[in-house]
Amino acid sequence: MIASSSSRPNRALTFVNFSHFLNHVIMLIYPTVALTLVDVWALSYGELFKLFFFASLLYGVAALPAGWLGDRWSSWGMLAIYMICTGIAAFLTGFANSPTQIAVGLAVIGIFAAIYHPVGTNFVVLHAVNRAKDLGYNGAYGTVGLASAAFIAAGLTQLFGWRAAFFVPGAACFLLGVGFVLFTQDVAKTGNQSKSVVEDAPVAFRTTRVVLSLMAVTALSVGLITQAYTSGLPKVFDDTMQAVVTAFALDREGGLTMSSGLVTLVILAGAAGQIVGGSLASKFSPKAVYIGMFAIMIPLAVMASQLDGLPLVVVAAVMMLVITGCLPAENCIIVRFCPEHWRARVFSAKFVMALGGGSFAVLVVGEIFDRTTGFLLFYGFMIALAAIVMLFAAFLPSMKDSVGGAAPVAGPAE
Repeated sequence: MIASSSSRPNRALTFVNFSHFLNHVIMLIYPTVALTLVDVWALSYGELFKLFFFASLLYGVAALPAGWLGDRWSSWGMLAIYMICTGIAAFLTGFANSPTQIAVGLAVIGIFAAIYHPVGTNFVVLHAVNRAKDLGYNGAYGTVGLASAAFIAAGLTQLFGWRAAFFVPGAACFLLGVGFVLFTQDVAKTGNQSKSVVEDAPVAFRTTRVVLSLMAVTALSVGLITQAYTSGLPKVFDDTMQAVVTAFALDREGGLTMSSGLVTLVILAGAAGQIVGGSLASKFSPKAVYIGMFAIMIPLAVMASQLDGLPLVVVAAVMMLVITGCLPAENCIIVRFCPEHWRARVFSAKFVMALGGGSFAVLVVGEIFDRTTGFLLFYGFMIALAAIVMLFAAFLPSMKDSVGGAAPVAGPAE
């Protein structure tokens, strides 16, 4: 691989990284807010949780047209639309007065928030010098957003009411978008970069086809695992930390804030996972890193299903680290075996699989929470998916076999 000396839009990348943080904060406000809405609207948590389904589905499905527009029109323009419109949608959702209204508001958030991953990830790939590490650091911002969402939502709810949990992040995202438009005009004027900073050797079309077929299955499975775990943790901790809540003599709101704070700490471990995973994927085979993370996850999930209280927090944090640790390797595999002129659309398709397909985990987890009292089935669902990832990833070609020699190089996507 050949590194170019061309300058990178560092300021724009900083905005993109922070927008990744807010993307996950805004998308994961609701699972925590729903714990409060149980008392406001007299519905079960499972019923309220399912209102998040269409938002989660659109968060993935809308990634496909978003990536296409970013590729054909302007990645800078699409990122500006994402930040400003997601902020406005989140702010307006705070005015919802019924389950139907909040479901509609969440769905609109999902449509605009869907822009980030295909467009933002490809933006980072185009300007990355050390692809695995830069993807890892960008992913870490998103994971910190995942980690912060429950704590931010619970804290704002306790201090100012549940509506503030939408108002404040929405306003922050809108203002970030305004700053992006005002201070990154140089990137807008240069247009989309057609060549990435790192150049790869060509890949045979048949290899690309095999890899993308296998990665479609693994990306869907990883999306289901991630969505199930991050959206289900607030409920898991709310139920399993009762002894800790009692020990500190906390009331219901105080207990919710404490359990949400623990969710934040657990998911925050995922930021380290992104950095560790990116570093490992830059030194070793991304395929080996990818499979290895899920080989570690399975026994951790078994342990977590038998624990509660603070021991569960420790195991859950390590489990989050390995789940997110696979993501830089996953992106590196896709980038390495995918021709450059396909990447925005392939990333779009990946996020349709991972986020749109992963949204069905919301329905599964909602049913599990309504029908069972423990969390054995919750963890069992993720263990089964991890086994699927390992099975299909085992058939991926190694990096040394990625060059197709005399085989035809993949042509332009239609």
